[in-house]
Amino acid sequence: MDDDSSFVDLVETFLEREREEISVRTETAVEDGMSALREERIDCVISDYEMPEQDGLDFLERVRDEFPDLPFILFTGKGDEEIASEAITAGVTEYLQKGTGTEQYTVLANRVENLVEKYSAEREVFRGFLALESAQEGIGILNDEGEYVYLNQAYAEVYDADRDELLHSHWETLYPESETERFRREILPTLESEGTWTGRSVGLTTDGERVAERLSLTHLDDGGHVCVVRDVTEERRRAEQLRREQRFLETALNTIDDLFYVFDDERNYVRWNDRFEAVIGYSESEIRDMEPTDLFEGETRAEIDAAIDRILSDGERVVVEADLVTNDGEPLPYEFTGVPVSDDGETIGVVGIGRRLST
Repeated sequence: MDDDSSFVDLVETFLEREREEISVRTETAVEDGMSALREERIDCVISDYEMPEQDGLDFLERVRDEFPDLPFILFTGKGDEEIASEAITAGVTEYLQKGTGTEQYTVLANRVENLVEKYSAEREVFRGFLALESAQEGIGILNDEGEYVYLNQAYAEVYDADRDELLHSHWETLYPESETERFRREILPTLESEGTWTGRSVGLTTDGERVAERLSLTHLDDGGHVCVVRDVTEERRRAEQLRREQRFLETALNTIDDLFYVFDDERNYVRWNDRFEAVIGYSESEIRDMEPTDLFEGETRAEIDAAIDRILSDGERVVVEADLVTNDGEPLPYEFTGVPVSDDGETIGVVGIGRRLST
């Protein structure tokens, strides 16, 4: 930015000629320069010192208030130690004096290119750091001695630990002795030979409570490694609770004398109790290849087919009395009750109960 429009046009021409990748936007007033910074992505600011109303240092201070890390070059024909000192104090990135030849634009283009590359690299590093800090999974980095050189807050929370206290501590402090031995015997050799390891492990909180965790390790070239950890204690607890509930349900269904079965909307059996399998006389693999109507014959088969259609199409609860034909060909009188299974208003299957009728 410069108040001399002819000079800024000249700088624009030379810079874009020196570097094809450089695109220049020129302004001649501080307010217009600030508007440009807010409206567009600007990677570097070049400003003169002497301008009406506000000088280059005023502009620099305003830029630093809103864009503290943006490269800022003070490119001025007025140069003295006092201005240079003020510019450095205000946070200028580079201080260059205008010259008389075209070589000055080559120097300026080089400075812009180097500063923008450095700024972009630092920005990428900062974005990566923010991603690590905001990650929901715990992320830690260990050196070749097995000591933490970085960990995010989520990592510390897995072990109910203070983040600063874990820094520079050894990973062994977070694991019981038996798990430490497993790491040294199995996991770390695999990590070194293959570069990665993923699996389940057991950690320790600072209070000595065990933590079921899912751990992913990645070997680094310097001998250290990256750890990504997730506490799966609650997940395992819920899974165990679900397994207990399923075992309870299976036991309950297998204690009743009635036939219990479930088939989907394509009429494939997906669940049944032991009584059902015992009465019809077919094996599990045979049942999975059957349709419900395969257990009936003649007109009864057509009646059952129509009843299933009503359940699946109209969502009706249907009760039918019919002779079930076993694998041995024996007809057995049953009362069958079919109830639709729905998901978001759509019928996706049928739950059935078969109760033996006295003859």
